[in-house]
Amino acid sequence: MMIKILRKINSIKTYLNIFESPIDILKFKNVYNKKKKGNLVKIRVKETLDHPLYIRPNTSDAQVLWDTFFRKYHLPEKLEKDPIIVDLGANVGYTMAHFAFLYPNSKIIGVELDEQNYLLAQKNLESLKDRCELINAGIWSKDETVSYEGTSEWGFKIVNNGKNNVSAITMDSLQKRYNLKKISLLKVDIEGAEIEIFENPGQWINLVKQIKMEIHPPATIEEMSEKLEKFGFKVTKDNVHPYAINAIRV
Repeated sequence: MMIKILRKINSIKTYLNIFESPIDILKFKNVYNKKKKGNLVKIRVKETLDHPLYIRPNTSDAQVLWDTFFRKYHLPEKLEKDPIIVDLGANVGYTMAHFAFLYPNSKIIGVELDEQNYLLAQKNLESLKDRCELINAGIWSKDETVSYEGTSEWGFKIVNNGKNNVSAITMDSLQKRYNLKKISLLKVDIEGAEIEIFENPGQWINLVKQIKMEIHPPATIEEMSEKLEKFGFKVTKDNVHPYAINAIRV
């Protein structure tokens, strides 16, 4: 009985550390447990200050929000005070909002494949648009139209003959569009397209100081680690996410 009580207390403390109020906790749990249907749910978390976030009921949004603000898979080891962050696979903007809170002098550029995710990300980042820029595109090895599909909102990937089409952009084109002189952190969560963009990277790779990458099949941790080491990075397995790596330029 005592163990159950302690677990309950720890659970409550965890929620209170993340969410702004008990009302926000209740709203999140209702969405997470699929007890809420209908329109967007507005939630405030402590690590976005006064910038509210929105969740679509019956989607993967609640899990993504939990992973962002509890598990914090996207965070690097250390960044300078005024970092330039590129978020590949920005989904609905939670990680960009979190970066903006943690690094108030940062500039953050996000790339999101799916239009509906992109539109919600725009809403989530509305009050941060002075520092957060977002484009609706796939990140790929060529500037071309690609197709994509997925079984959930957090798992869209570029495939042949997919159900949806979107313009794709290369990292070289992204770097030129925003005139990037450095990339302090490249966060990569692009459902297997990492193979394409790191196969023969252009000059942009020399601007990158640190990479946080979630690995998806057919890519493997070993394969991507070997590639990044050839480009001058020291690579380690992430100590939180079992399928992620950290790469720091040496």
